[in-house]
Amino acid sequence: MRRSGFMALVLLSGALTFPALHSATAGTPTAQSGFSDSEERRIETIVREYLLKHPEVIVEAMQELDKKQASADKLRQDKAIAANRAAIYDDADSFVAGNPKGDVTIVEFFDYQCGYCKHSFEPLMDTVKNDGNIRLILKEFPILSPESATASRAAIASMRQGKYLEFHKALFHHKGALTDDEIMRVASSVGLDTALLKRDMADPKIGAILKRNYELADALGVKGTPGFIVGGKLIPGALEKDEFAAVVKEARETCGANC
Repeated sequence: MRRSGFMALVLLSGALTFPALHSATAGTPTAQSGFSDSEERRIETIVREYLLKHPEVIVEAMQELDKKQASADKLRQDKAIAANRAAIYDDADSFVAGNPKGDVTIVEFFDYQCGYCKHSFEPLMDTVKNDGNIRLILKEFPILSPESATASRAAIASMRQGKYLEFHKALFHHKGALTDDEIMRVASSVGLDTALLKRDMADPKIGAILKRNYELADALGVKGTPGFIVGGKLIPGALEKDEFAAVVKEARETCGANC
């Protein structure tokens, strides 16, 4: 029977882990396993034959490993979010949209040339607008190209002219790849003084802000864009409008004002 065979495999695996529970029956035990060479070959043959007959066991083992890895990753991310709360939620250099006093906060790490970020842009903005009680924190995280970095530097610099949100929206509505010239054209279209913008972009403080964002993303395990934090949980990848509504609802129910 498969179950008895599986249990035998488990016992054999346990024997490999706890050789002191078993005595050698032939030859000289090896230094590492406590089994003789002939015993090890026999065990390897039994395990191999079992796995060939029941390859699904390997799939089950990998699935279990994936679950354990996912659980460990979540625990690590939860700890990282708790340890970096000030940088996530209270950074004065990160633009806050929506309701600054909202009972739920959505934090987004994004790149203006990221197709998935563009896909999530309207659902995110609609959710924030229609809900009316969401604080949206925008973290510039340009990782795709030098032009992405230029766009983020320009966006951060645009705060000094009070045009960040308009510029942010216009960059996401832009069709096609962003070039340095296109970035300035978009900036001009929302009323930014591009000469002043270029001077502000050269300020080392802009680079320092981006550096902090990179370091924060690395600490949190944000591997790509978009990356969202909602209700104290890291959610990678694009979300649809109903998915935003669901995670906001869950955040309100589970952590209330601490979100």
